[in-house]
Amino acid sequence: MFRLFRSLIVSLLIYTCALPMCAVSADDAAPVTAADAESLLARAATDSTNGRQRQAARRAARAAQIAERLGDEILMVRATAAEGRSLALAGEPEQARLRLEAAIAHARAANHPEITAAATNDLGSLLSAQGEFEAALRQFEASIADAAASGDEMQVLRATLNRARTLQQIGRVPESREAIRGIRTRLHALPDSTQKVALFTSAGQLVAVNASEVALQPADFVLAEAWLREAAACAARIGDARGQSYALGYASELLAAAGQHEAALTLARQAIHYAQLVAAPESLYRWQWQVGRLLKQQNELVAAVDAYRGAVGTLESVRQDLAASTRAAGPDDGFRHNAGPLYVELVDLLLQQAVMGADATQREDLLRQARDTMETLKSAELEDYFEDDCVAGLKSKTVGIDTLAAHTAAVYPVVLPDRLALLVSTRDHLRLYESPVNAATLEGEVAQLRARLEKRSTYQYLPHAKLLYDWVMRPLEADLQAAAITTLVFVPDGVLRTVPLAALHDGTGFLVERYAVATVPGLTLTDPRPLGSSPSLALLSGLTESVEGFAALPAVAGELDSVSKIYPGTRLQDGDFTPQSFAEALTAANYSVVHIASHGQFGENLEDTFLLTHAGRIGMDDLEREIGRTATREQPVELLTLSACQTAAGDERAALGLAGIAVKAGARSAVATLWSVNDRASGSLISAFYQALKGEGASKAAALRTAQLALLAEPRYRHPAYWSPFLLIGNWL
Repeated sequence: MFRLFRSLIVSLLIYTCALPMCAVSADDAAPVTAADAESLLARAATDSTNGRQRQAARRAARAAQIAERLGDEILMVRATAAEGRSLALAGEPEQARLRLEAAIAHARAANHPEITAAATNDLGSLLSAQGEFEAALRQFEASIADAAASGDEMQVLRATLNRARTLQQIGRVPESREAIRGIRTRLHALPDSTQKVALFTSAGQLVAVNASEVALQPADFVLAEAWLREAAACAARIGDARGQSYALGYASELLAAAGQHEAALTLARQAIHYAQLVAAPESLYRWQWQVGRLLKQQNELVAAVDAYRGAVGTLESVRQDLAASTRAAGPDDGFRHNAGPLYVELVDLLLQQAVMGADATQREDLLRQARDTMETLKSAELEDYFEDDCVAGLKSKTVGIDTLAAHTAAVYPVVLPDRLALLVSTRDHLRLYESPVNAATLEGEVAQLRARLEKRSTYQYLPHAKLLYDWVMRPLEADLQAAAITTLVFVPDGVLRTVPLAALHDGTGFLVERYAVATVPGLTLTDPRPLGSSPSLALLSGLTESVEGFAALPAVAGELDSVSKIYPGTRLQDGDFTPQSFAEALTAANYSVVHIASHGQFGENLEDTFLLTHAGRIGMDDLEREIGRTATREQPVELLTLSACQTAAGDERAALGLAGIAVKAGARSAVATLWSVNDRASGSLISAFYQALKGEGASKAAALRTAQLALLAEPRYRHPAYWSPFLLIGNWL
């Protein structure tokens, strides 16, 4: 199967890349003439071709403003359409749609079918990427009609190919094939150009996708290869190195799918050469990745690792804009889905090398490289979820990945296709353990455990909790006991984020009965320093009343009462708890603890993630802004507690957001729940947690364990549904 990105990129222009966004230079300042606006549009087009989509959108927007001041309606429409196109490629679908619809309406009113044809094609691509396939087909058909009316054969063919792609996406493969075959002769008749190369390449790619939906048939292979070779030949004739890179790279994927690995390797290396000639990292990493895969298939592991390292390094240089461009296609087709396997495959190779006869020093170095690669991926995932590249800024403030206290072990599960790898760090060693469970089986068991843990009236969770213990903990338990480990810091991967690992069961007791347990999104995203010894003030906020249809939480009043006796400070309850009052209170005093006892939701997207107040919601960006202002204080927010939040069962993206809450908010630690808990049980646990935290030398992880054990000791709350969803996230000391 091809690793083809289902995103706006292939529909709008397959050459779209993702170079880092740059600031608009000083020579763009204050243009005032039509010529200046045209210059801005030309530079925007260059930026877009080179992947600088946000910069392209800014230039186009400024050109539109100038055109509007000059009263040049056509220039304004062209600029608005260009802005919409770049916004779509930058992962801003709502703004893109507004701009494109405005451009289409004005162009139709002014009877300019050539502008309408291009804009409707771009709008169709946007709609298709958002899953609105029927609406997309209508836009493509309108584009074909307008382009034909204006005599723009290239645009006719472009819209026809995009329509064929959309037909393929909704399963109308015969119609898609017919449309593709119908344009070949017409495309040959056009003069050579970069647009012609793009269409040849896109057509060949689409034939391959159609074929791979079932199996690659000989006739499909011949047709797809012919399209791609024609694209490469056309690109060579006009000196289009970028076009050659794409055509040869996709041809390499085609040959690899057909089992022609040597020929595929040759083409992939040629694709790398041409991508390097034009400094095109957005395609370069893909062909480096392809070379790595092919070398791995030939069992040339050392060379394969070098190719994978090159691909990861190249991808890191374009990652932020690539994540933005794929975000519009939805979380199931975003950065982790498309690019995550590159990191995981490199980790797999490094682990294989570590096992294959390396000496002790080399082995630990390879394990460290594998872990560092996963750390890079985890940072990228958080930045993608929070749509915020500032998440990585925390790295400069951390003490270091191997700064672990005595009697503490960091457990780093890595979910691989055929096994579960467990990298375990202690103060002195980094070791590898493995469980022979494949990713699909692991995912199924985790889903079963999560579903049954929330059923308070049954013990159906127990077989699944035991099986997961056998996979995650059994291989390493003897070494942990020998090292007198008392605290486990988990860095969960994938589906393992969706369950509370404290609820794993060894047959005699829960994991929390042996260890204090903490969760971190990544060791380089955690600042492990003990809680300050200076007096702590708390900002306590909560709702007891029903708001926006969410259930009332009557026990919250008692919860806030108990916490206020331990940590004095400011209290905002019910009508006093609003986004504005919360923000104002945070600036009024130096709070080390921020406690919010209200409904919270972590969804698969940032816009579905919020905390409920009496008069509106606090989003994650709001929380970051308000708590982030305390970061420069002598005593910033040490602990953020969210005692009634929840994530959807089995939603890895939502669990990722929960895992990253402390990083996003700018707090050193967070306590939050995977699912909403009985508010009386929640109040009891929270009170016990804060009381334990006040103890001499108590760590946050140990304090949470004390509180969980207290609930577990009560017969009415022994079921893990009551105590296990509470997670300590971030700094565990």
